[in-house]
Amino acid sequence: MKTIHSIMILALACLAWDVAAAEETRAKRPEVMAVYYPHWHSYDHGSAWKGNGWTEWEGMKAAIPRFPGHEQPKKSLWGCFDESDPKWVAREINLAADHGITVFLYDWYWYSGVKNMEEALERGFLRAPNRKRMKFALMWANHDRRDQFCPELGTPRTVWLPSRHSPRDLARMVDYCIAHYFRQPNYWRVDGGLFFSVFESEKFVKQLGGPQETRALLKQMDARLRKAGLPPMHWNAMVWNPASAAVMEQAGFLSTCRYTVNSAGKVQPDFTERYEDLMDAHRAHWEKMAAAPLVNLPVVTMGWDVTPRCRQDVPWPFPKREYPYGPVVVGNTPERFEQLLRDARRHIERDPRKPFGVLINAWNEWTEGGYLLPEERTGTTYLEAIKRVFDKSSR
Repeated sequence: MKTIHSIMILALACLAWDVAAAEETRAKRPEVMAVYYPHWHSYDHGSAWKGNGWTEWEGMKAAIPRFPGHEQPKKSLWGCFDESDPKWVAREINLAADHGITVFLYDWYWYSGVKNMEEALERGFLRAPNRKRMKFALMWANHDRRDQFCPELGTPRTVWLPSRHSPRDLARMVDYCIAHYFRQPNYWRVDGGLFFSVFESEKFVKQLGGPQETRALLKQMDARLRKAGLPPMHWNAMVWNPASAAVMEQAGFLSTCRYTVNSAGKVQPDFTERYEDLMDAHRAHWEKMAAAPLVNLPVVTMGWDVTPRCRQDVPWPFPKREYPYGPVVVGNTPERFEQLLRDARRHIERDPRKPFGVLINAWNEWTEGGYLLPEERTGTTYLEAIKRVFDKSSR
């Protein structure tokens, strides 16, 4: 009996150890965020600006190869679907979740109360029957809304909606998010705080009066959230260097990230950039930001090619470099992408502050060359790379 009793105690101890080890593994696993660009459905402003029913599928279908070996146009294996339709979003959620992605970071457009493209989130994702499989959060894409879709080279861009910040508008924005997003059970929380990223964060702080004024306002927003029965915000700043991160820390932000690393500054004579150089630029950026005062979430860029947003009659190489007329990244194979993911994971494991997530650009930025959705040439190979590196069930 003593032997049996000893065996049972040992078995229970092993079980407890296995459970503890599994919990520790889950705790260490970073969240895998994918940028979600919600511009693949018809919306009122788009129709007013570019013609009835316009979406960026038009530019994607019309893209042309600019040089030998240039892989354009990209062809979605799912066709030109409407991502404001919950049935389509349900397919996206299943595909992403099955491959280790845990958070959709939605580009979110708010201009002094005027919203753009929110239908993809509000009509699509939030009504998807399987939405519980995926967390979501917002990245306030607070840049001026300009016509960057096949503009004439060398001419000023039409500004459709300017981005301006004020204390009053900040309160209105937070109230809207309380009513529509922050109460959702799958809104992403970091250490209990509501994750909210700000794209042009330096502009945001400057227009609110500076770091100290911004910090005071963010505390007021936390009080607003408490009154609504919600936790405080986890403010994330999109910045490019440690000096900016220091300003964001003074302003009350808690973490940093970068939307993309799309250039290594090594343009080749044929007006392309090599993905190998871009990989080096990623690693250098992560290391640089590891010395900044705020924890930094490493970004991994799948690719960069904005030629679908360029006029077909502008010759290659483009005679002037201005967005969207810029170099194309070449050589971004699934194998190299996977290596960069592994490097990002190792960086997270080495960083004493243990960044809580990695950002992948992007889920569906087709017209900027960053996508994970199935494409005719590559299928789901980029997603499979994510699963191998980050999904605990595949390890």
